[in-house]
Amino acid sequence: MTDRRTVIRERHLLNIGLTTHEGRSVRFYDDLVKGKVVAINFMFTSCQIACPLITPHLVEVQRALGERAGREVTFLSISLDPAHDTPAVLRAYARTFGAGPGWYFLTGRRTDVERLRRALGVYDLDPLVDADRAQHAGLIVLGNEPRARWKAIAGLSQPIRIRQAIERTILDPARWATGAGVVAAVPFEVSEAVEPPDLSSLPALPRRGLPADQ
Repeated sequence: MTDRRTVIRERHLLNIGLTTHEGRSVRFYDDLVKGKVVAINFMFTSCQIACPLITPHLVEVQRALGERAGREVTFLSISLDPAHDTPAVLRAYARTFGAGPGWYFLTGRRTDVERLRRALGVYDLDPLVDADRAQHAGLIVLGNEPRARWKAIAGLSQPIRIRQAIERTILDPARWATGAGVVAAVPFEVSEAVEPPDLSSLPALPRRGLPADQ
């Protein structure tokens, strides 16, 4: 019987080729995800709606994690507009927002990025909405690849919520912080949502309907 980690890797962690904002060629699974804890989001530098809010949230989270950022957690931001978002454009974007070490802004072939986005479940069920890049899903996918532990949280959640979700992704449940201190850190808001999907249970999506390569 195939183990859960293998199922997730084969169905959802596509080993597509990407280029970092530093101009380095990498493979999504082999170089960026395998054996790591990751926080993954999809964005594009000319986005005027969600990205200018989500990126500062992630910057705040990365700083709050301190030395664990880069060492224990890798941030991956993948462009939905690879034709425009060259490594140089992504490098300027990362510098503008103050992204620190251990955070990679990535570009690649549009069809590959779309395949990966769908494989990770970051899409809208309404195909018309999903086709509109300006309305892209603002989810952050959190994964502990060695332990096959995956979840997602809204990128517009308060940064402390995102940090708490990342910490729970890193640690065994027995080591999770609990009690009044956690609750008091920030009041829960109904608008916030944490989704704990089991990626191994998601069906493989067909390739039809993908955009033409650019």
